[in-house]
Amino acid sequence: METPTKKTEIKPIRVGIVGAGLMGRWHARAARKSGGEIVGIVDVDKNRAANLAAKCRTAQSFAGAAEMFNQISPDVLHVCTTTASHIELAELAIKSGVHLFIEKPIAQTAEETVYLYDLAAKNNVRICPVHQFAFQQGVEKAQKLLLRIGRIIHMQATIQSAGGKNLADKELDSIAADILPHPLSLFQSILSELLPEDDWKVFRPEAGELRIFGQAREISLSIFVSMSARPTINYLQIVGTDGTIYLDLFHGFAFMETGKVSRTRKILHPFDFAVKIFSAAASNLLRRTVQNETAYPGLQRLVNNFYHSIRENTEPPISPEQAINVARVRGYLIGLSQNGKF
Repeated sequence: METPTKKTEIKPIRVGIVGAGLMGRWHARAARKSGGEIVGIVDVDKNRAANLAAKCRTAQSFAGAAEMFNQISPDVLHVCTTTASHIELAELAIKSGVHLFIEKPIAQTAEETVYLYDLAAKNNVRICPVHQFAFQQGVEKAQKLLLRIGRIIHMQATIQSAGGKNLADKELDSIAADILPHPLSLFQSILSELLPEDDWKVFRPEAGELRIFGQAREISLSIFVSMSARPTINYLQIVGTDGTIYLDLFHGFAFMETGKVSRTRKILHPFDFAVKIFSAAASNLLRRTVQNETAYPGLQRLVNNFYHSIRENTEPPISPEQAINVARVRGYLIGLSQNGKF
């Protein structure tokens, strides 16, 4: 009689989180669902750090990242703080041999991003930016639909955010700039290639408002970012010669309209479009309810994929080349908007 083999226990990923605000709480939730063990929570607000640590049960709270690294050794650090703090925190983690899961943008400039990736390579550390939109199930569905819409002609990202309410002009511009990695990483994902780094035009009509135009091969690209336009939406539209794909990125679903033309279709189009939206939204809501994905679709999958790359010693879900390309394009666009060039 054969002796039954014992299943190899998977050692949990030890996780530290810097920033115990809204995103820190969602990162903690995604980390636990991906088999992570939260061992440390860092926040300058000691009470906020202690509260999140108590909810995680296995975590200690700390006022600073250096203090945490002196006492415990996480495998990965989730950075959920302001962009200005990223470079110092990332340096500390990388030099401590800790992998980085870091909110976008990775750093304030492309040069800082390249520096961090070079430093990570020297220390055998992986970096994964939180470009979670590309990991939504709606984006996966859209990629499967691409062959049905013929040759892609145009892609347009529309982001209308309420995140800048009552903020000063400089802060509005900062929010708009920090949004850019999302549409840029989505363009990368759909095109399956890096983006041109210096062939773009930018119009900034006022603070917190960006109108961006570019081209990849024969495909035109457009990004509309607004802190003022309403309602709040986050859409990506992929226009092809045989149809168009629509993605609702706030909710994580996609649907397609065919390119068939007839008088009847033209008359029924508003009703057909409404049915498609309702059907896609309803099935997506059911899926997210079953999977307990109540917000930030794509985040859980990205965390899970990154942890898998750490366990299996494989490439991270977002390559250094992809992350650096997004950082360079973003830096170029910010430069154009600040110089008032179109």
